[in-house]
Amino acid sequence: MNIAKNSLPLLAASLLFATARWTCGADPAAAAAHGNKGHELSQAAKYDEAIVEYTKAIELNPIDVRLYVDRGLVYRTAGKIPEAMADFTKAIELGPKNELGYLERGRTELGQNQFDTALTDLTKAIELNPNDMVAYERRGQVYHSLRKWDEALADYTVAITKDPSNAMALRKRADTYYSMGQFAKAVPDLEAAQKLKPDDPDIAQNLQHVRAKMATPRPVVQATAPPPTPVPPPEPMDPRLKIGIGAGALLVLIIIIVMISRRKSRGY
Repeated sequence: MNIAKNSLPLLAASLLFATARWTCGADPAAAAAHGNKGHELSQAAKYDEAIVEYTKAIELNPIDVRLYVDRGLVYRTAGKIPEAMADFTKAIELGPKNELGYLERGRTELGQNQFDTALTDLTKAIELNPNDMVAYERRGQVYHSLRKWDEALADYTVAITKDPSNAMALRKRADTYYSMGQFAKAVPDLEAAQKLKPDDPDIAQNLQHVRAKMATPRPVVQATAPPPTPVPPPEPMDPRLKIGIGAGALLVLIIIIVMISRRKSRGY
């Protein structure tokens, strides 16, 4: 009986410990090991195997925001967009003050041309972490897609100011200048991007295209000569006048014939 009484506190402690382990993660160390393995596999483009490892990690530590984000990234790379969105949304639920879930969900929405929701998520990511240059750059892309040129330029400029080595932001700002017809402003950005990435064929091609645009003179609009005034056709002659002229000509002809005949009869 005493043994049973003494066992109750031990049992309660065991249950409490088990509950704590479940709440905080059954085995965070093992979860981290699976997460690291998943990262290695994803780097090797073994996405299905990486997803398996991340899933094991999440089972061992179901409240780790980073694990959901990482698995969502693998899902997105593998083209499994609904699964990726679900993981990013779960990360937001678990860590509403963590910008990673908003950032990656916003990037995914941008890739799906869901610009309004992407703008909301990326703006939230910037609010939570104003130093996240990726969020500024991606939101700039959203603004560019929405043809909000000034807002796009502002975001790209922030990203470039905080990280002058951001070749992508330089290229995207140049794209925005190009869309606005400001070719001269696009050139310095593309030149700076080319110095950072000299082997990037897209940057070289864009720079060549912009320079060609600047070298090509704008077509001169010539004044169009007014069309010639149409000459009205001659009015048709009155039929009665035609008959009169014909009769007169016939009468003259008869008179001439008569006069010639008379001369001949007189011996002229």
